[in-house]
Amino acid sequence: MMLRINLLPVRQGKRREAGRQILVVIAGVLFAALAANYVWWSQRDSEVNNRQKRIDQTQARINELEKVIGEVNNINKRKKEVEEKLRALNDLRKQRSGPVRLMDALANSVPRKVAIKEFDEKANQVKISGFAATHEDVADMMRQLAGVVWTPKGMGRVIEKKREASTSRIELIGEGAGVVEDFPNSEVSSFFSNIDLKKAAQRDEKTGNTTVRLVDFELALMANYAT
Repeated sequence: MMLRINLLPVRQGKRREAGRQILVVIAGVLFAALAANYVWWSQRDSEVNNRQKRIDQTQARINELEKVIGEVNNINKRKKEVEEKLRALNDLRKQRSGPVRLMDALANSVPRKVAIKEFDEKANQVKISGFAATHEDVADMMRQLAGVVWTPKGMGRVIEKKREASTSRIELIGEGAGVVEDFPNSEVSSFFSNIDLKKAAQRDEKTGNTTVRLVDFELALMANYAT
């Protein structure tokens, strides 16, 4: 008589055990995947936070620089206003003292044989008309005008200026008149510039029984009042 053994419960137990192992593996894989995702997300979140901090710091620095730029702009604006006021005051000073200096410079530049008939000055533009005994006297007056200069000690007249020398010998006019000093050329500037002879015409003028030959002339030039 043969014995029969039922192996079905054993097989079912093995299957259940295998199923549990598969579930454990799947759960482990899922856990590992979730853990890896969490680590990745944490790293990305930390990186984002760090970048946001740097952005916030950069923005704060930009805001500080904008404040500084605004202050600099205000300073430049105030500086410009002060410069405009100083320029206006300087113009007023020129208007007050300019004509006096101009007359002083002109008086020291007119030769004995030259007479001034008309004089006009507007915005540093000067026009002079008159008559002289000869053309040479007119030329002498133009040289005298060109020789009037500004020095650190005031107005003066050039006595000697050598071509290759670095200094000029100046006779002071006005305060300290008659004093002669040598000044560096860099510290000397012309009082009159752009001297232009507009007219020089000879004419005869009768005085009683005498006929005198004269030269009528017109000059245009620029005057520099500033010291």
